[in-house]
This record gives sequence, C-alpha cells and structure tokens, in this order.
Amino acid sequence: MGILSMGSSGEGVKRLQERLKEFSFYQGEITGNFDAATEGAVKSFQDADGLAADGSVGLMTLQALGLLQLKTIE
Repeated sequence: MGILSMGSSGEGVKRLQERLKEFSFYQGEITGNFDAATEGAVKSFQDADGLAADGSVGLMTLQALGLLQLKTIE
C-alpha cells in the first residue's frame, strides 16, 4: 500500500476506512473512495496519535494504524 490521499480509490482505501472505523474515527460507508469524510477521519486519527495531521496516509500513519506490511527477502 502506497501513500493514500484525497482522490485515491481502491482496496487500500477500503482497508483504511475499515481500520479507521474500528478505531471509531470513521463513521461513513466503506466505499473505497478517499473523500472528505475519510480525510477528516485520517486527520483526527493523526492528531490523536501525535502525528502531523495532514490528511495524507504515508508510512507513519500506515504503521500507526497497523496497516504497514513489510516484505522480507528469504
């Protein structure tokens, strides 16, 4: 999952919305579209977690949400 922000869409945004809903930051429908409601939920989560509340979901926010998946080479 790469950086997600306003206008992004797809499975990554669905997982983001589901996770934000689990943490009670997002109350909307799980649409897979990064809209204003999703951005507001992201900013609220970031603020509560001590992150820069810019509304974009990068590595730090993904890690804080438990959505960062690291792949290792064997």
